[in-house]
Amino acid sequence: MKTVNKVYAFLYCVLLLIIFQGCSTKKNIVSDLPIAGIEISEIIKNSRKTVFTYENLRNRVKVEFDNGRLTQNIILSFRAIEDKVLWMSASMIVPIAKIFMTNERFIFYEKFQKNYIDEELSQVLKLLNIKSPVNLLQNILFGSPVIDINKSKWDRIQNSNYYVLQSSKGIQTTLFINPKTFQLEQQRIFIPLLSSLVTFNYRNYKNIDGKIVPSEVLISYIKGNQITKINLEYSQFDFPENLNFPMEIPSDYKRLNLDEIIK
Repeated sequence: MKTVNKVYAFLYCVLLLIIFQGCSTKKNIVSDLPIAGIEISEIIKNSRKTVFTYENLRNRVKVEFDNGRLTQNIILSFRAIEDKVLWMSASMIVPIAKIFMTNERFIFYEKFQKNYIDEELSQVLKLLNIKSPVNLLQNILFGSPVIDINKSKWDRIQNSNYYVLQSSKGIQTTLFINPKTFQLEQQRIFIPLLSSLVTFNYRNYKNIDGKIVPSEVLISYIKGNQITKINLEYSQFDFPENLNFPMEIPSDYKRLNLDEIIK
């Protein structure tokens, strides 16, 4: 009887080993290099797990701007409520400008020319087919696709270092996803109307209070032989319970509209 029990125990252990090994093989999709047979849906599912989320955010951003003719360094104080509000105060030794933005309204003023903008965004958003400009900018700043990765249709482009997904409909977007972390390392957006390409490179991901965020973003805008580069370097991440967004426009400033700025 003892012998039979030992046989059953042995078979039971072997069965568990096979089951756990099978599960392990199925779930182990983390690799230094792309896995050839992985499904696009699996790439998307794991990439979505890396999306940076927050309630309230406050941080400091060093901005370097270079268009080949002009180079500038700016410091931004940045505050945000996820998907609802973005606020930025720019300074070059002294404060020079502020921006306040919701999904319905855009306010901006700058101190050099003493101009300001205060406009509803409904017409602009309808023209550009954008539902949430705040969410769009969040994605650009913190390493998420500019279009909804879960709702869009994607083709996989073979690459020896990354999982590369290219949108098959809508805005031509190409994503470069790290096969080990599933974090977005680069996204490229081609804008046919402007015959231009915008590239976002996300570097030096760090763990801050349990949240994984890039500490540096390099933005390149290419149109013809003209290249504009903007480098963002983040520091002092903070997740406070409450935020305020001071935005008082001086009474002697001249009001402009978005059409004047675009022209």
